Amino acid sequence: MKVASVGGDPTGASLSYWPSYFNASPASRRTYLEWLAGGRDEAEIGIGYVFLFFYGLEQRLFHDRAVAEAPELIAEVQRLLHLHGHNGSFKLYATRFLDAAALWASAAPVKPDLSPELKSGYEIPMAVRVHLGRKIAAKTPLDAGDALMWVLSLPDTNLRTAATRCFAELVQLWEYRFAEKYPDGLKVNPPKTRLKFEYRAASGGFTAQIDVSDTSGPLPDIAAISAPISRLRDLLSATTEELAPYSRLLGRKPDALGTLDAALLLPKELAVTFAETEVGRRVEHMLGGRNVISVTVAELSSALALDIEGLDKIPTTISNQIGGYLDHLGIGYEPDRRYGSSPLRSDGQVVMFRAAGGGQVDGEAAAFVSARAMVDVAALAASADEKIDGSEIEAITTEIRNVPGLGKVERARLIAYASTLLKDTSSHRFALNKLKTLDAAAKQSVVRSATAAIMADGHASPAEVKFLERLYKSMGLPVDDVYSMLHRGAVVLDEPVTVAQEQRTPGIAIPQEPSAARSSSSIQIDHFRLERLRSETSAVSELLAGIFVEEEAASAPSTVVVAAAQTAASRFTGLDAAHAGLLEEVLRDGKLSRDQFDTAARTLRLLPDGAIERINDWGFDQFEEPIIEGDEELTIASHILSELSEAEVAA
Repeated sequence: MKVASVGGDPTGASLSYWPSYFNASPASRRTYLEWLAGGRDEAEIGIGYVFLFFYGLEQRLFHDRAVAEAPELIAEVQRLLHLHGHNGSFKLYATRFLDAAALWASAAPVKPDLSPELKSGYEIPMAVRVHLGRKIAAKTPLDAGDALMWVLSLPDTNLRTAATRCFAELVQLWEYRFAEKYPDGLKVNPPKTRLKFEYRAASGGFTAQIDVSDTSGPLPDIAAISAPISRLRDLLSATTEELAPYSRLLGRKPDALGTLDAALLLPKELAVTFAETEVGRRVEHMLGGRNVISVTVAELSSALALDIEGLDKIPTTISNQIGGYLDHLGIGYEPDRRYGSSPLRSDGQVVMFRAAGGGQVDGEAAAFVSARAMVDVAALAASADEKIDGSEIEAITTEIRNVPGLGKVERARLIAYASTLLKDTSSHRFALNKLKTLDAAAKQSVVRSATAAIMADGHASPAEVKFLERLYKSMGLPVDDVYSMLHRGAVVLDEPVTVAQEQRTPGIAIPQEPSAARSSSSIQIDHFRLERLRSETSAVSELLAGIFVEEEAASAPSTVVVAAAQTAASRFTGLDAAHAGLLEEVLRDGKLSRDQFDTAARTLRLLPDGAIERINDWGFDQFEEPIIEGDEELTIASHILSELSEAEVAA
């Protein structure tokens, strides 16, 4: 047969639908021979030449029955399928070849791999039908993998993007959802139709019968069963929908795979596997096998691959991300803003503790809210003298354990929270501010808790007494009650308590009355010292007030500052004109020296320290954190500065 000496037909345009070398043109023969000699690696060659070669492969295996050559023939078809699988017709015939070859050449049953491309053409692939037929013939329920294989191989199954993009996760989640619906597997009654496999050559030149029976005889054909299919499709659809948010994230950000953001979008059953990811391993390494640890916010953020560089206060979104991810890892942490704690700061501390699901609690439950308030105050009281005594820590822990209506997880979270308060004094102001919202009964519980914490080491220092005065004042309680509470040593019983049932025994003499020395409390209060401290505090306050009044009377108010105050009052709703004007002074440059601030405060007839406290109280109401910070130089945090500036623009 003639072969062209020059030229060719690389696209195979002159080849017929069923090409043959005999009927090919000389130019086509030249192209085909060059393709063969070149190793058959050219992906752009006309598909007719690929089919022409494929005809020879199927002839050799199924017609000539060259079973010994099956591995090489199968490998070649797989290679060609990889190069030319984009052609639907070739993909169909090549897949049928591989199915038949696997049955023809393999003595052991072959289970097809799960794949989003499992279906082939207009019928269930033969390998799937044989595998499932064997299971049905043995009266073995289909497991999760079998059921998924069945629904994926159906010709009319069309997978959504979430299923194809996240196929590995789909398979994992299917295992869980299938087990929930079919805990004992899916039982399928065998149909009467028996499986027959006749291989029809792509060339149309021959057919070959493939034996698909087993020891029990011809296998049942699962293609004849339709009853469970609709339920399996519904389950596949629901499982795919659960992965949709995760899939959309990966579609937008392919690099998000394995990150915190991605983990939070996975169903909880899959999230536990993230303990084995790099992030999960870093967190576990940080714990070091312990149940409770204290680390810095920076260390935790680094372990979770979160960038907080340049941040002072950690935004709520990042705090929630931290909480959500640790929930998946079975770790709780405090301070956790989701349960009422103060915002995280980049230079702060956190306490991590192992707890199923992250130790989630109802942060709005009355018992938890009340107990948290007592912890706030007890921890603040214990650190009032800037020294934490072991007995004070034990007193707080005992308080938590004795609060009624709390479960194990609530107590663990509160103990962790107390630990953070004792370690990080920056959150104390936030805690005090929250106490203003408590009802009268809760406030009484709070002051009892605070006094108990202070008296736990047997004495009350001047700093601790001053703290109690501040506490009472902040909650609107009479300050004089501080001293009566200290006199009682914080032992207050709301109702009689039965210690033991009375048992009378005649003939026992009444013991002598104990001496005054032995009956006195082991806690000694220096009443004279307390009275002196209270008097000195009042005297100092009056003296300072007198000094400022005299200075204010001696100097005329600055018209510039006063005018600014009158203008600023309308910008910062909730602040009076004087305090609004003072805030305006600091806001102008974002900072102000303490001397300049004091001068401006006096001009507006305000006590500087009191003015800072009033402005910061307003800040807590507006932003849940103080506005003015610093000692020698007063500043406003950058994120607060921008929000205040927006308030100015809006005004």
